Amino acid sequence: MKYLILSAFLLLCCLDAFAKANETKTFLVLFDKNELKEMHSSAEYIELNFFEKFTTKSYSGNSEAALLITVPISGMSECEIGEMLVQVNPHTWLPLQEIAFRIIDLDQSQEQYQAFLSNEEDGVLQPKNQLVRIKR
Repeated sequence: MKYLILSAFLLLCCLDAFAKANETKTFLVLFDKNELKEMHSSAEYIELNFFEKFTTKSYSGNSEAALLITVPISGMSECEIGEMLVQVNPHTWLPLQEIAFRIIDLDQSQEQYQAFLSNEEDGVLQPKNQLVRIKR
């Protein structure tokens, strides 16, 4: 009985160690409001194309229109998101990259930001320009 409980505990520990976390990727899609008005569309209307497949959130107001898309596939790139066909208005389908002002991978940007911060911290600890004293 003792060995059975011990082996079950070790099995659970091994399974937990090898379990892969559910990796997601978040994209920020920015739109030009004037261009959306010309197409008789909005970020909310474009969001309807993604909400069944992905977690989405649209923002519009005084600033530019934006759409946050969280995809469960960690290997997806900005190009693949941009190639998706979206319904802009009841009669028009276009690739997202044609109507989006910019598509940003927030996870990649976060990694670059953290790397930049770590480089800055190293620079603070070890200044590049050290004072040299000349003795006469």
